[in-house]
Amino acid sequence: MGHDRETPRFELCGVPVSVIDMDGLVAAVERRLRDGGPEEPGSFICFRDAHGIVRSQDDARLHDAHRDAFLIAPDGKPLSIVGRLRGFRGIGQVPGIEAIEVLCRAGIAPGWRHYFLGGAPGVAAELAEAMSRRVPGLKVVGTEAPPFRDETPDELAAMRRRIRRSRADIIWIGLGSPKQELWMAANAPHLPGTIAMGVGAAFDVHTGRVARAPRLVRAAGLEWAYRIAGEPARLWRRYAEVVPRFLWLVAREEIKGRLPGARPSIGSAQPPQARRD
Repeated sequence: MGHDRETPRFELCGVPVSVIDMDGLVAAVERRLRDGGPEEPGSFICFRDAHGIVRSQDDARLHDAHRDAFLIAPDGKPLSIVGRLRGFRGIGQVPGIEAIEVLCRAGIAPGWRHYFLGGAPGVAAELAEAMSRRVPGLKVVGTEAPPFRDETPDELAAMRRRIRRSRADIIWIGLGSPKQELWMAANAPHLPGTIAMGVGAAFDVHTGRVARAPRLVRAAGLEWAYRIAGEPARLWRRYAEVVPRFLWLVAREEIKGRLPGARPSIGSAQPPQARRD
């Protein structure tokens, strides 16, 4: 596995962020499902925000999962802002919450088959029903809610068999971060011809369990503040730690990148067609 060779990327604190917008995401998924054979190991996409970038600094397994991902979509607005400030064109915010419906619609013509895995018992089935109402003709081939504990080897093997038998193309994963990223890194190679996508909160948002910030709040890049207001007990400490550290990490990287002889932030693996202003 590894990053899509046709999609430019830049390194942000060791995470290879994909230079894409929502249209670019759709194009990459279409290309992967069209050109990848049914026997080719499955791949996965992470929708990443500042919290994920910061957490990967202290979690070697999460760091490695990011390196193995097919794409790292800039779910959080700060990631797309950093990309634009570094001169990368074609990058935009790609929220997993929105990507799920966009890709369900994009897959109607080619007949993509969808599998929903995650959430509390019954949530995956509710999400599949909600998407089927919004996207007539959607092909849902399976839903399930894994246990909150780690699965046993036998349970994992049985789950993989169910997914393979379903002949799914896209597997929507809603296990929360970093569990979903680690799950995808461990299981995607055993699910040939599939793309797994870790969309976390999308399961609860699209089934009405959690309200999303209003459009104007999202456009202003303040969705994080809206989430804190809604769940202060759970989220205030996270953001109090994440925001200052993320800003420090980005600033430190920018300073290092400007030193004489410093390596470019895009890294030597950057595809030659990547464009900078």
